[in-house]
Amino acid sequence: MVKCNWCSIEKINESIYALIDKDGGWFLSNTGIINMGSYTLVIDTQYNESRAKDIINIINDLGFPKVGLILNTHPHGDHAWGNHVFNVPSIMHKNANNVVEASINIGAKIYEQFFPNLDFKGSKYTLPDIIVGDEGIVLKSKDGEINVKYLGPAHTPGDLIADIDWANTVFAGDLVFNEVTPLAIDGTVLGWINALDKLEIIADNKKIVGGHGGIADKNVIKLIKEYLQNIANGTKESLSLGIYDPLAIAERIGTKPLDNWKLKERIVLNVARAIMDYQNKKPGEIVTNLPELAFKMAKFSL
Repeated sequence: MVKCNWCSIEKINESIYALIDKDGGWFLSNTGIINMGSYTLVIDTQYNESRAKDIINIINDLGFPKVGLILNTHPHGDHAWGNHVFNVPSIMHKNANNVVEASINIGAKIYEQFFPNLDFKGSKYTLPDIIVGDEGIVLKSKDGEINVKYLGPAHTPGDLIADIDWANTVFAGDLVFNEVTPLAIDGTVLGWINALDKLEIIADNKKIVGGHGGIADKNVIKLIKEYLQNIANGTKESLSLGIYDPLAIAERIGTKPLDNWKLKERIVLNVARAIMDYQNKKPGEIVTNLPELAFKMAKFSL
């Protein structure tokens, strides 16, 4: 029997499985595996060496072919730091490649002090082998086409999804969180809302495997969009009233409709990004006051 200590192994059909992290919090993300016929496609490779090896073992236990290709939905480490373990070509959007190029010598080092409970052994960036543009790319499998589409900038400047019509499934990366509060600090709140408008059409009547949390349907898109729209509107109004502190704005807005989701304090970081949006800062522009924002996030009290 196939087992996983950190994930539930969810069967989509005979060719597709989703590995759903049991927690879904910081760095605890989901992975997709697809039997393409002559090889297995891995969608996001987890944040450390151990988890990447677990993916390989699960693929072997399922009787799938060896891994031949990786699709990284975006450049965050919890989705890409395991790439090197597989030693196969990887695909990223061109904007994600830019992030990796800028971060390749940093990797997980900066996070070890903030998350001492996590195992960052073997966590490192490797440059992608295949860079796709805004037009996306089509992958052919034994069952049909997998349409890799760019909907960003949103969660990051380089968000890709895998739209699989023949399986009525979308691997949405971190465009979708489920019961775990979304995080926009490396992207754009306003752009994310626009991306969800597009995703809502694409994902109609399909299963959605997001980057964190369980498999969902398009109703979760509506919840996330409402949450981000509340942040956008509340931030704009607060700025017009001369309120500039992300914590004060976050407590003024509240976390509806995601009040019961994990990590609701992330709203402080999301408001900080919304402020940058209204300052016409580019999506993904480096946030220089992260320690200050982390302190404010810890004080969030709603």
